[in-house]
Order: sequence, then C-alpha cells, then structure tokens
Amino acid sequence: MLWVIVASGGVAGVLTLAALCRELIRHWWWLAAVVGSLTAFSGSRAETIAGAALAVVVAGLLIVQAPMDVRTRHVSRRATVIAVALMSAVIVTDVLGDGVGMRSAVVAVGVAAMVVAVYALLHWLSPRSLGWGDVLLVAPLALALGYVVADRVVVWQLLASTTGAIHALVLRQLRGVRTIPFGPHLLVAAWLVLLASV
Repeated sequence: MLWVIVASGGVAGVLTLAALCRELIRHWWWLAAVVGSLTAFSGSRAETIAGAALAVVVAGLLIVQAPMDVRTRHVSRRATVIAVALMSAVIVTDVLGDGVGMRSAVVAVGVAAMVVAVYALLHWLSPRSLGWGDVLLVAPLALALGYVVADRVVVWQLLASTTGAIHALVLRQLRGVRTIPFGPHLLVAAWLVLLASV
C-alpha cells in the first residue's frame, strides 16, 4: 500500500509539471521518470510513512522547480508555498498520530528557520549571487530534512554548494557564463540526502 502512495507522488509531480508548463514536460520527462521511480523505490522501503511522504513532496518539488529554474532562472513561489504547506501537514499528522515526533518537529522548525535566515543574509549581502527564490526554496527542503535527519543538513548544504561550484566553474571556462541556477543543486542534494536517510 505504501508504494502506491509514494508512486502517486511521482505521477502528481509529472501532472503538476505538465500543468505549469507544457514545453518543460516535453524536454524534462526523463527527470520526472527517474525521480519518481527512485522515490517510489526508496519510499517503499522507508522506516516511517512520514519520511516517505516528505520524500515524495521533495521529489515533486524537484520535478517542478529544477526545470523551471534551469530554463527561466526563476522558481515558482506558489509551488514552494504549497510544498511548505504539504510538509507541515505531514509533520503535524505524524506528531498527532503518535506524539513521538514532537521533538523532531521542533528541531525541524528550528533548522528551517536557521537555514532560511542564513540564506536571507546571503541574499541581502549579494542579491545578484543568490536570488530570493532560492531563499524561499530552502524553507521546505530544510523543514523536511530537519524532521527526518537534522544531523545531515550540513551534508545537504555541502553537496549543493560543491556541485554548484563545480557547475559554475565549468560554465565559466566553457562559455564565460558567470551565473548558474542554484535551485537545482539545492533540490537534488536535498532529495538525495533524504532518499539515503528514509
């Protein structure tokens, strides 16, 4: 039963992506297929339903936001807000269901607030280097990781920063491009850390 719920997250991501931009789905269908399949596999083996559900929400956010950021250098604020609402609902449901997750919920909110504050400061110091969309995007990702594996938030940030730096260096050498979309690095790193942890 759990794998059906998790697999439906991949399908929902594809449908959401199609609804947001038909052109993107034509070019990025493979992303939805790979992310949906791996999330379904990992979610079916998850220790908790909450962990699997949060992985599905992150996967859906990845499927929607990464192609959009690559193509337009913007992310959908609506999709980010919906992801925060869905993650909050999963966490509240889990806490109310058994009451054990209250400490994890408090940690998750604290971690999310701290990560958002750091990104907001970076945006304030250099708005051209880090967009406001990225500041908002880290909120649902930090919330999910903070709830499932708060101790791996640093791994997420290191992975996203390292892949982003390599991407920036390669593009600068090959094309002279000085900026990259950072959202996909945040999304893929969070998704990978979450899949390895559920």
